[in-house]
Amino acid sequence: MSRRDYSFIADTDSLEALRRLRRGWAGWELAEGEFRVRLREGGTVLAHVDRALIETDFEVSCLVADFLPDSATLPGRDSPFTSNVNEVAVCRGVTWLERRPDLGPDHSIQFSGVPGYAIPDSAVAKCDFTDAVAIIAGAAALVVRLALRPGWLEVVEDRDEVLEFLTLRGLR
Repeated sequence: MSRRDYSFIADTDSLEALRRLRRGWAGWELAEGEFRVRLREGGTVLAHVDRALIETDFEVSCLVADFLPDSATLPGRDSPFTSNVNEVAVCRGVTWLERRPDLGPDHSIQFSGVPGYAIPDSAVAKCDFTDAVAIIAGAAALVVRLALRPGWLEVVEDRDEVLEFLTLRGLR
């Protein structure tokens, strides 16, 4: 049986919204599983999760974003991202589905990894997806990524965790 390959990545509009994070930030917050950045020049970048059932038993989430030109005010927040020199890297993950008849007649398990991970021959379906965005300003960085809680994002600010993420993704 051949493997079915899919792609669920951020579209052009999402990528354009995420590129705006290069500009200076006036404030940011993580609220209700969404990442919101008010830009100094006006407008807000709203990163959130889109979910899709790719096929039976194979659900995939994708980090997407919108730019809201007229949006509610976010509280001001000092951060290293207030200048216009932020580097933004959009990251992809990979997830695959393996049937497990040894666990029951219709049982399957979904696994995830980073690009370049060797997908086992037993995978019946694979999907590349947008799973994170890293923002870097000099020595400072943060990562916004899919959270373990379905439909939510999380922000990683811990220096060691961010460095590990950037290294794993080949960004440092």
